[in-house]
Amino acid sequence: MKLFKFCLILASAGTLAVAPGCKDFYNVNVNPLTPTAVDLNSLLPVAQVNMAEYLGDNIGGLSQYTMALMQQLYNTRNIGNFQQTGDAFSGEWAGLYRGVLINNERIITQGTTEQRWNYVGIAQLQKAYVFSQMVDVWGDIPYSEALKGEVNPAPRFDKDEAIYNGTTTIQGLFSLIDEGLANLAKPGSVPTKPTLSAVDLIYKGDLDKWARFGRTLKLKLYNQLRKTTTATTVQSQVGPLLTGPLMEETGDFQLGYLNTTNPDNRNPGYVTDYNANPENRIGRYFYEGMLTLNDPRKPYYFFNQLAAGTTTTNQDYISPLDPSFVTVRPGTSSQYASVATTASVQTVQGLYPVGGRYDDGKGGKTGTTSGKAEAPQRLLTYYSRKYTEAELRLTVYNDVVAARTAFDAAVQASFNKVNAIATADGSPVIPAASITTYKTSALARFDNAPSAEDKLEVIMYEKYVASFGYGVDVYTDFRRTGHPTIRVSREAVAQSAPNSGLLVDDGATRANGPFPLRLYYPTNDLTLNPNSPRSQRDVTAPIFWDK
Repeated sequence: MKLFKFCLILASAGTLAVAPGCKDFYNVNVNPLTPTAVDLNSLLPVAQVNMAEYLGDNIGGLSQYTMALMQQLYNTRNIGNFQQTGDAFSGEWAGLYRGVLINNERIITQGTTEQRWNYVGIAQLQKAYVFSQMVDVWGDIPYSEALKGEVNPAPRFDKDEAIYNGTTTIQGLFSLIDEGLANLAKPGSVPTKPTLSAVDLIYKGDLDKWARFGRTLKLKLYNQLRKTTTATTVQSQVGPLLTGPLMEETGDFQLGYLNTTNPDNRNPGYVTDYNANPENRIGRYFYEGMLTLNDPRKPYYFFNQLAAGTTTTNQDYISPLDPSFVTVRPGTSSQYASVATTASVQTVQGLYPVGGRYDDGKGGKTGTTSGKAEAPQRLLTYYSRKYTEAELRLTVYNDVVAARTAFDAAVQASFNKVNAIATADGSPVIPAASITTYKTSALARFDNAPSAEDKLEVIMYEKYVASFGYGVDVYTDFRRTGHPTIRVSREAVAQSAPNSGLLVDDGATRANGPFPLRLYYPTNDLTLNPNSPRSQRDVTAPIFWDK
């Protein structure tokens, strides 16, 4: 695969702009700073790489911060200990509009003119996916009037529910997905050179996989809305999807990376954490929860720089369950919250989330060459689809047996995914016997849970663990279900609604605010756009599907 370095044109929610720098991507060699036209085969990989980066687990992606909210990671940047500012997520907001959505829109418009329906369908599905993720964290956003450049430099903020479901004047996400699926099915798309298979970084031009993704996305979104309507309505929506061709295990919606630095095509989360000063610490309760359950995925998820059986001193938190685990707790009052030595001994993200080191127990200081940095940025996966099915069977169909079957398949798929990444890395795989032992234990927890709500806790905990590396959906799942329970400071629990899923931690931390149910808008968009809400929403105001 050839790699080329290029600059790209970006566009904000309302107006066009030029990127201030260059970025490395696959299979593109074009300078669109002065183009008469930009080919679709140049636009598509730009949109896909930016989608993974601005939604993903890295310093510029929403997942790093939503994972911090969900106590999987801890970092002081942007979200801190539940404290936001008007500039906290301006980069992600701008990147999604400028680097992803505007390019998708150009593909849709230009592809329709050129009758390249395969490109149009792909771009429509990507557009629906990205907008759904943005609604899930911000609520009301520019949608129907966005991406129009000088025609409308001040787009209104459409209501979150209207974006999902549509109105008489707004095409909703479900309609957009259906239109994308219909375009994928159209015969006679005018071919491009290079071919779609050469520039599509996600499915290599496999339109069947794209269609399966689109239907799986619909299933996901209908499930997220299940509390806004009746079980009968949800069954009518998801029933045809559950019996139809959905995402398969080889069809995960993800972006792969390469271990090259010139140009740099490494997993950006690896770049964030495998340097002299790692960005992220690991959540104490997340790590110890997996340890307590004897989860064999632990050495794939985390890398302890201290060798097994060794420990250190003068750190904020050293686990009594595993003294080689070192971290900093969010909002800690410890004198060691920011000691200079933490970087050299702290536990970091491992192979599975960012392509870091597999933990063989030998320890060692991490650096830029510690791992291959090739783990994909997962966005929507087969195992996630199966957990969604388990949730629907339990909560909408009230069918415990079918829920258990889907849950069993989901757990197995979660382990298969770890082993696939381990195999590609050349690391040992989890033995089948270890998988069976853990899965038997997980099924026993499900069987022994006394109520449907307790069984849902088991399902959502396993989904939470499997999803490590992609935080947006974990954050969404928690807000709409209250599962799995997570431990935070006493102040955060006190300022949150009852039965929110928040439990009190050991009392050694303090919160700077309530657990946020939404993210702040960029200040500039509020002050410069006369059609914006003009002020931040209360962070305890839920997104419309959070009932």
